[in-house]
Amino acid sequence: MTPYSFGKGFYFVQFSAILNSIASRCIHLALAWWVLSITSDARAFVIFVAIGTAADILARGIFGSLGDTYDKQRLISLCYWMSLISAITIALLATTQTYLAILLFICQALGGLAIGIREPLQSSIVPFQISKEQLSSAIQWRSAAMTIVTFCSPILGTGLISLIGAHNTIWFSVGLILFSIILLNSIKILNVGSKINSKLKRPKWSSGFSTLKQLPPEISLIKITFFINLGLFPFFSVALPTYFYQNYSKTPLLLGIVDTSFAIGMFLGATKLATLANSLFGRAITTYSGYLALSVGILIFALMSQVLSVFHIGYFSLMCFSMCVAGCGLMVALTNTSFMRSAAVPHNFLNRVSASSTFGTGIANPIGVVITGIFISNFGINITLILLSLILIIAATLSFMSTNLRQVLSLSDNEIHGAYSRMYPKAFSKDIGTTKILS
Repeated sequence: MTPYSFGKGFYFVQFSAILNSIASRCIHLALAWWVLSITSDARAFVIFVAIGTAADILARGIFGSLGDTYDKQRLISLCYWMSLISAITIALLATTQTYLAILLFICQALGGLAIGIREPLQSSIVPFQISKEQLSSAIQWRSAAMTIVTFCSPILGTGLISLIGAHNTIWFSVGLILFSIILLNSIKILNVGSKINSKLKRPKWSSGFSTLKQLPPEISLIKITFFINLGLFPFFSVALPTYFYQNYSKTPLLLGIVDTSFAIGMFLGATKLATLANSLFGRAITTYSGYLALSVGILIFALMSQVLSVFHIGYFSLMCFSMCVAGCGLMVALTNTSFMRSAAVPHNFLNRVSASSTFGTGIANPIGVVITGIFISNFGINITLILLSLILIIAATLSFMSTNLRQVLSLSDNEIHGAYSRMYPKAFSKDIGTTKILS
């Protein structure tokens, strides 16, 4: 078996996740274009994004323990069905040009709930499908695969919008979700149930938070990621679509090119560059440098946007290059911190710790969206882009100041496995984590 032969179950779960993620991103772009074309008001779209994001974040906090309690594959499948219902409803509304805000709110909430439950599951299922020696390679493979999603989705989404319209793009996404459901349910994951202890007692929904607050490196990581989400999430979900719609509404493909430039950087960061930088400088320095590259890249993009109200190929090329640098920096940091958590946290606590952590950091998403809407209304889109980039610089500064995080990131691959159990045994002393598999 080669280092990248992880078994049929691993690949089917991850490819179904890839298809669902592509569908979600295409729906997001198509919904943005449709709502903006009807309302011509960025604030209306901001509200939809905020509702979906809030549902996503609340789901991670409330339902994080489910992944350590019940069969992960069945939970993921349930989430896909929820996404399908939401997508079909949005597609029907867009096809009939029926703008019902309350129904769109419900669809966004349902879709956000599905994402909030499934995304931690798609990550936490990995250690149960592979050996300990393969964990780092599997996480790199998954990171690279998801960056391909980020690479393909903007071009695919904006290209489809240009060719077949927003409503047909949403129907295309419905087809992708259906195929992901078929793919996921074509396998049976036997080893998940055998590796989780079967117990009658279900952990409290708050058990992830109780564990998390006793892990100083994770608390530091939450603070850093909070500011990254505060600036980066509204940058991509609200600011970029608004900027390109206001300046280049007849050429949505430009938005796709910029998003794709970021994704290319992410792919490079998730594959060779992260591994090379880790071997040369160590995991800690590489991670901090990644955060710095992210913030500087977004700042350069924001500065270039000030002079690109009239298209210029030179400025646009520099803008795309800066996004590539930013994407590379983000993925280098994310790959290292994801490996750190997957290796250091005991497996029967991993889903709830991951979900609780993303709840803590994800709170920044709806806050950032609302703040961005206020910024756009009061200062305009150009100043808003500058302000969001400054928030990312704050995150990079925080990363350099975190000694607890540096301590764990500096451990070797052998030492980092189970590190939290050795460093913070009280965090896992109570048997609050275990599971009963759905039959």
